[in-house]
Amino acid sequence: MNTLRKYGAALILSLSVASFANATIIEGELHNTGLDNSGDLITGAIADANWTVTTPLTSAVAYYNTAYFANDADSQWISTDSNGGTSVSFAIFQTMFNLDGFDATTAMITGLWGVDNSATIFLNGFDTGVSLEFGFDAFQTLTAFNISTNFVEGMNTLEVRLTNGCNTSCNPGPLGLRFDNLQLSATAVPEPMSLALLGLGLAGLGFSRRRKV
Repeated sequence: MNTLRKYGAALILSLSVASFANATIIEGELHNTGLDNSGDLITGAIADANWTVTTPLTSAVAYYNTAYFANDADSQWISTDSNGGTSVSFAIFQTMFNLDGFDATTAMITGLWGVDNSATIFLNGFDTGVSLEFGFDAFQTLTAFNISTNFVEGMNTLEVRLTNGCNTSCNPGPLGLRFDNLQLSATAVPEPMSLALLGLGLAGLGFSRRRKV
């Protein structure tokens, strides 16, 4: 009887854990670059609704250079100003997202990105190891990446630290950043009621087995 009780409890537990184990795509927390609050492409001097520039302190706005990989309907290149930030040698772009209700140890970000000239992605102040070095591939294509460490419960900060190189006169050229197909996923944390129901199920199984003994 004890063996049956253990198997039954293990079955309930495994079914309950399985229901929460699958990662969920978290909508509305992480956004491609160059969008307004409605998810439409920004134009002119309208500020990006989701990405900001903390160094120098300014708004992120749409900018496109014909050498860049083409924009599409749900993401576009951004810069520190509509002229491409040609007076800026270093910039930090930032966005934030919330993992309340999710297990931060299971979180992952995937997507495509490009940069002019070179940059590294930081999460909550930690170097993710995701970088693009100066070269045509950094801005003439979009490169796939994923981040799976250094997430925290609650609010998280994603940063891109960008270095703008010199042209032939050693003046900074244009700078740009692009994210496309950004996706945030994580495993949902079980609600207290679900845990309570699991406990009642286990207790009920034990009670029913005792009555049969």
